[in-house]
Amino acid sequence: MKLKQTCVLFTCTLISLLMSSCFGGATYSIDNPTDQAIEVSIDGKDPIKLEAKEFKRMDNTLSLGEHTMKIGDGEEIKFNLDVDHAVLNPTKSTYVIAIQEYGTGFASSSNDTIITIDGVKYEGPFPLVSDAPFIYTGNINFNIDKPFKDEITSSKTGTVTLKKLFRKSEFIEYYNKEYR
Repeated sequence: MKLKQTCVLFTCTLISLLMSSCFGGATYSIDNPTDQAIEVSIDGKDPIKLEAKEFKRMDNTLSLGEHTMKIGDGEEIKFNLDVDHAVLNPTKSTYVIAIQEYGTGFASSSNDTIITIDGVKYEGPFPLVSDAPFIYTGNINFNIDKPFKDEITSSKTGTVTLKKLFRKSEFIEYYNKEYR
């Protein structure tokens, strides 16, 4: 009987440890949209090297709460991670989320906004422009490293809207191609 209780206790402990490690933090990536390689240290740990224009998905999770990022000998950026999926933005570069509609019929203008980047105005379905230390990506369908698809298959009728996260330079290219 004692062996059975020990096995049950061990199994319950193991399951709770596994669940807490799975749900205890955020899955994250780090992006370097610049033309120079950088090294990013998170919370004073060993630096992570990112080549120019490199987007790196991290294998581990980052706990929710207060953190710091530092590029080389540069300033320390403090941030409070409060989301479960994020792209870290150590260079404080500009990112844009764009919405693409798939389906039949007229394109909706209900998501349209006017955003300004470097003094230039862009009009369209762009719900977010940010240079924050991290960008929430839990509701993003296509991350920085994946383009919008030309078409999708859906069991729904009507219009399906999907979101993509762009670096500033790639957003401007996309906008000039799709909206001009």
